[in-house]
Amino acid sequence: MPALNLHVFADAQAAAFAAAQAVAEAARQAVRSRGSFHVALSGGSTPKLMYAALKALDLPWAQTHIYFSDERTVGPDDEQSNYHSAKVGLLDLVPVPGAQIHRMEGERDPAQAAIDYAALLPEQLDLVLLGMGDDGHTASLFPGTAGLSGAGRVIANEVPQHRTWRLTFTFSEINAARERLLLVTGAGKAPVLAQLANGTGDYPVARVQSPVWYVDEAAAALG
Repeated sequence: MPALNLHVFADAQAAAFAAAQAVAEAARQAVRSRGSFHVALSGGSTPKLMYAALKALDLPWAQTHIYFSDERTVGPDDEQSNYHSAKVGLLDLVPVPGAQIHRMEGERDPAQAAIDYAALLPEQLDLVLLGMGDDGHTASLFPGTAGLSGAGRVIANEVPQHRTWRLTFTFSEINAARERLLLVTGAGKAPVLAQLANGTGDYPVARVQSPVWYVDEAAAALG
């Protein structure tokens, strides 16, 4: 495994701010080069800090199209929804056109919702934002699940360890994007990150190709 492209910051807030700046620069470059910016947001708690930073930065919101790398099987108003988290933390606070926000419909039949979401994706995403769980999962590609070898762009992935289904990008979709950014914070992530840095550990996140990592010192305690 190649050495990690790792950027380490003092704390979670600093890592999130730096990641937000990287997103803003990617957006400006995409609009200059191609006239629009297509980005997939991630779920979990860490992105909330990045959302707080993004809303204060100068992004070309009118040319930005928002997607999601995964979603729980809940409705858009559920507090567990990745869309809901992004909506209240960022999307309601910036001038991105509503028609350019594309949520995964977690309240629908997962298999059909995955097919429909794949159909509305652009030919290639500019940037996929990702996180990592303590178990090394990313998006909703959990250890031991069938989705790890899923084909196509978006799938319904059964996650027995959480007794649920998830909608998620496949690794082929994640790796087809122009860029991938992983924002990882907290001491709970350090054991997995240490193994990844040493080229060991068969974790799902290791299948993400050429990501740029933004981590805090707690997560980067590599031993």
